[in-house]
Amino acid sequence: MRVLVVGDGAREHALCWKLVESPLVDELYCAPGGEGVAVVAECVPISPSALQTLLSYCDENDIEFVIVDSLAAIENGLVDMLNRNGYPAFGPDMGGVKLEISRSFAKEFCRRREIPAPRFACFTKADAALRYLGETGLPVVITADRAVDGAKAAICRTREEAEAAIAERLSGPDAGEIIIEEFLIGEEVGFSVITDGNVALPLTSTTPRWDGEATPSRRGCLSPAPAVTPEIEQEIVERIFTPTVEGMKAERRMSKGLLSARIMLTSEGPKVLDYKVRFSDPDWQAIVLRVKGDLMPAMVSSYDEMLYRFNPFRWHDEAAAVVVIETDGKLDPEKVAAAVDAAEIADSDIVVFQSYQDRELVVTAGGKDINDMRKRLRAAAERIEQVLQAS
Repeated sequence: MRVLVVGDGAREHALCWKLVESPLVDELYCAPGGEGVAVVAECVPISPSALQTLLSYCDENDIEFVIVDSLAAIENGLVDMLNRNGYPAFGPDMGGVKLEISRSFAKEFCRRREIPAPRFACFTKADAALRYLGETGLPVVITADRAVDGAKAAICRTREEAEAAIAERLSGPDAGEIIIEEFLIGEEVGFSVITDGNVALPLTSTTPRWDGEATPSRRGCLSPAPAVTPEIEQEIVERIFTPTVEGMKAERRMSKGLLSARIMLTSEGPKVLDYKVRFSDPDWQAIVLRVKGDLMPAMVSSYDEMLYRFNPFRWHDEAAAVVVIETDGKLDPEKVAAAVDAAEIADSDIVVFQSYQDRELVVTAGGKDINDMRKRLRAAAERIEQVLQAS
């Protein structure tokens, strides 16, 4: 099978790293890919936003399956276009992507489908938002409707903080709807499934507390999340993901592909904070390190709506942890290659996934002893930084 992956993040590097092992994959391409992807797949210099060019590439190169992970490509309708033209694609269509890109849609959807989530209200006018603030009490979380990578939620513990967050998000050229939601107390985890629009095939859990800290000094994650027991996992699937998949289908927005959610484990049970309809950084890099076997059959079955036939995924006994090194995207590729080698050669268990232009270097490690794994991960990150900072 000739497979094309569309995207340029470290998560696409991780995906290609796994897919190249599949006996179903004869040729693997990635558009546009990056320096890291080029080690395991052929990079194609086409922007994810160039939909017609991507379609022409599929025509000219006999592509048999496409995995669309770029948000820009999904939002602009690449999955819809590919399917209309006879190319099976893994990923949501323009209806399904709204679950990620609009927080207000996702929260209204949860309310309609009785999926546990924080109490909330949506506003476009500051005076109405301020009145609601007086009614609901503090603390609250204030976010913009448009959910994109890098968008920050404001946790407001005082009236002054809340007023400033409302004013900031309802002013300027990008002003739009805002959401004021209940501040939940509990432990934040992530969970992912693969879906075909009918059923949710569970993957596994993650937690941002990769280094055992409540507020990590740098972004990362650990999988599986220690707080997610088999009983809690079952509750997450049954109360969150199954009604999400069934509800999207009922509303004619079938969600196919990878579906993940940030979830707060509260005293009342798990509650959804937000969704993603594609692979998530850095969670996916930890997940892919742990999954046993071939991903391609499940991906193809997601398109074919045949996931009901699948047994649960199998997992390595070891946990996996990830730490993200962020750069300005202007590094010398040779120096990056030397830094990656310094980490991977010193510890054969370390794998480094690179984003386009090396804006992010995602350092991963696996192991049964979590404390030892964290120690090796920090050491690998330090080796990378020492090489990058050397003159």
